[in-house]
Amino acid sequence: MADTDTRAELGEILARLVSVKSLSGEEGDVQRVIADWLTAEGIDARIVPAEGGLTNVVAEIEGAAEGPTLWIGGHCDTVSPSADYTFDPFAAEIRGGRLYGVGAMDMKAGLATAMHTVRALHRRRDAWGGKVIFAALADEEAYSRGANGFVATAGPIDGAIMCEPHFARPSIGAIGKVNLKVVVTGVSAHGSLPHKGVSAVTEAARLLVAIDRFERKPHPVYGRATHCVLNVTSGEGRYEIRVPDHCEFMINWHFMPNETAEEAVAAIEGLATGLASKARVRVTIEPPRYDSFELAGDHPFVTAFAASFARVTGAAPDYEFCFGVSDANIFNGAGIPTLLYGPSGANMHAADEWADLDQMVTARAVYMDLADNLLFKTTQRAMS
Repeated sequence: MADTDTRAELGEILARLVSVKSLSGEEGDVQRVIADWLTAEGIDARIVPAEGGLTNVVAEIEGAAEGPTLWIGGHCDTVSPSADYTFDPFAAEIRGGRLYGVGAMDMKAGLATAMHTVRALHRRRDAWGGKVIFAALADEEAYSRGANGFVATAGPIDGAIMCEPHFARPSIGAIGKVNLKVVVTGVSAHGSLPHKGVSAVTEAARLLVAIDRFERKPHPVYGRATHCVLNVTSGEGRYEIRVPDHCEFMINWHFMPNETAEEAVAAIEGLATGLASKARVRVTIEPPRYDSFELAGDHPFVTAFAASFARVTGAAPDYEFCFGVSDANIFNGAGIPTLLYGPSGANMHAADEWADLDQMVTARAVYMDLADNLLFKTTQRAMS
């Protein structure tokens, strides 16, 4: 198929996806569009339950011989369109090689490219060995309940491409993230006799200052991770003359591959102990949780991808460490070697988001070359 035909088809699939509103937790309509498209192409697509009453679209294609399992896909949910769009965010307008609309870049362009790739592999399934799994996952922009639901029942997968918009610099590592809930419990007393109580608000404030000053241990390559207090609450909103005995706050805590979420809990507990506070402090890990990961450059799946990337683009991939989390963290945490590579664009999570149609063509070529390297050669070896 000529690149111009491929580009046109990719644009058509992407336009269909962008035109359907699919906020996190409300992916049902776009998932039906995806499943119907796959079914019309002769591919058995299932809508599978995930966590929290959500669903994923899953399609599995068997080759003609035994071989590895390759996963390709991504999330189908988007953030809400911002109020400053200059046109209908669901119109999927194409201008100068760019398709505009909410979710076009993040990441319906990658999902559309994966769908087109899977169709091509399905049409040639008698020529390769192994299995290809495609999935359109729910809820990545919120709690990754789709990814968690998928990995909970997934069988062995030899490698996965999360088709996120990492085009110029694919990612084989990413920072981790958890939310830490800190509950400070003091002792109530009459507001005119504060010395008889222990103010949870005051003690929480002391701990917040200590957290703000806390020096994180640096990663030898990527530097220090960050943390941010998201909110602080106390009381029930009533006007009462009493020492507050309850205060809680949430910390958005990122961590490097040389750190763990459990170490974060221990760090906060250690800071509280160092204050010699009379209040009680409890720290818990709240969802969503994303453990950090870093694939080795000589991992077989990484080297296979690098070879395909170089053959298609003419240059070796310049991998980046991703300072944001995604469903790739969930997959790698479940033992599925996963990298991030897909078509990009601009204005992600902002007004007038767009995806680059030419990059979709290139990404598809990389996906197909990787499949040729992993799956088609498997059949050749089996038949030799």
